[in-house]
Amino acid sequence: MTESSFMLEALELAKKGQFTSGTGACVGCIISKNNKIIGEGFYEFFGAPHAEIMAIESVKKNYKNDFNAVIADSTITVTLEPCSKFGKTPPCLDEILKYKFKKIIIGQLDSSQSSLEQLKNSGIEVVIEEIPNELNKGFFKSLKYKKPYIRAKIAMSEDKKIAFIENDKQWITCPASRLDGHKFRAVSDIILTGSGTIKRDNPALDVRDTMITELKNFRQPIRAIISSGSKLDANLKFFKTTGQKILFCSNKEVYKNLDSVKDLEILEIENSRSKIDLLKLLNKLSLLEIHDVLLESGPKLITSFIEADLIDEFIIYIAPKILSNKALSFFEGEDSKNPFNSKDFILSEEVLIEDDKRIIYKRKNGIE
Repeated sequence: MTESSFMLEALELAKKGQFTSGTGACVGCIISKNNKIIGEGFYEFFGAPHAEIMAIESVKKNYKNDFNAVIADSTITVTLEPCSKFGKTPPCLDEILKYKFKKIIIGQLDSSQSSLEQLKNSGIEVVIEEIPNELNKGFFKSLKYKKPYIRAKIAMSEDKKIAFIENDKQWITCPASRLDGHKFRAVSDIILTGSGTIKRDNPALDVRDTMITELKNFRQPIRAIISSGSKLDANLKFFKTTGQKILFCSNKEVYKNLDSVKDLEILEIENSRSKIDLLKLLNKLSLLEIHDVLLESGPKLITSFIEADLIDEFIIYIAPKILSNKALSFFEGEDSKNPFNSKDFILSEEVLIEDDKRIIYKRKNGIE
């Protein structure tokens, strides 16, 4: 194997933590010598030892009797710049500098850290080898802009209809598409919807893909409702399903009937033109250290987010159906802001899921 292939291996390791790392960044690390992997690790869950530490520990485990000789003059390949500050754990940099690594190859720099100078001064050869890495968009957006990365997940018909007007129990997309959508829930810190969707569809909004939920250290994302004043029934699935829940509203007094709901936090957000101020909402999410948001809602809330230019990525499932006037359009605003027409978004992915199609639109200029 070559050093370049080790970075790809490290990225695959990082992906192992995408459903369990929480608000921490997904990071993978390979330690190699003479073009052979001698240790590896990844960041598994928030508060766990970092990928570099796990990789060093794996070398210790693999080479108990001659660890120091084996690790000397080896190369450490890591997908993200090692941390240089105390957080949940001590700095990885301190542990790396204990050993006589010949070289460190770093896949992405982290502007919140300052490892490079110390690594270079220690005599370690430092190489930056950037490769496409989609795992930590929320982490980097929060770091740069103090705002979370927002994905909108939408299921629609070919004529872009999203919700049946009369029979709310009908599904538009197939079961395989609906299951596929759960992985986008699982990589999110919070799933956000509106009170209208909660009352109309009565969703639980949790992750129910057992391939994910049975992973060691998996934790359900926070589930949240935006409601400017609509009363909600405490018997709805959202409130009956276990796990952390938040209700964002403009007046907590309206929701006294929800006092008995377990694990529910009611947070006030100021109104703007009789609606929750979405920018203030995002500021609140940032203060809660939420990096990745999944928006799953009806036309009104999706339209509000689109018109405020707050969505970074659209995940759209399209079923081969024409619903015409039986259903509502997914977007009620200016046509130029529709992701299908917007000049700010590009189609980045298109795959078939049985008879449905999943397409993803992302901002042309990346995170903004």
